[in-house]
Amino acid sequence: MTETISNNEKSLNILNKLILNGFYDGNISAKKIELNRKKGLFNSGGIHRIIGVLNNKNKFELNLDFKFPMNIILKVAIGIGIIFSIATLVNGNWFLIIPFFNVPFLIIFIDFKLKKKKEIKILTSKFLELYKSEYEME
Repeated sequence: MTETISNNEKSLNILNKLILNGFYDGNISAKKIELNRKKGLFNSGGIHRIIGVLNNKNKFELNLDFKFPMNIILKVAIGIGIIFSIATLVNGNWFLIIPFFNVPFLIIFIDFKLKKKKEIKILTSKFLELYKSEYEME
């Protein structure tokens, strides 16, 4: 199940407050949101970003992605790994694929999935916290 945030004035106001209060850096537009979690006072750390794309139900579907240099590097590394795997399979050295491609790929993949869950959970909890503090009084 993908996490979603409604595209309405209240939600956009809360997302703007998350940026203004210093929890996140990012951009909010009519069709897309992009947020980077700040890990320190002035530090926008990490190599991940949360992207929300507007779907046909007028909600932002939240997803995690790598930031600019890392996403290109990762795609190139996966391409090289696939070519290396095919070349070693053709030569009959299938045992080289396991330590040099499969194990690092699985480690990165599992870490990314865990990080995705964590980052989206942090965003939604901060979002709900601000939402309750702003709009429960009305």
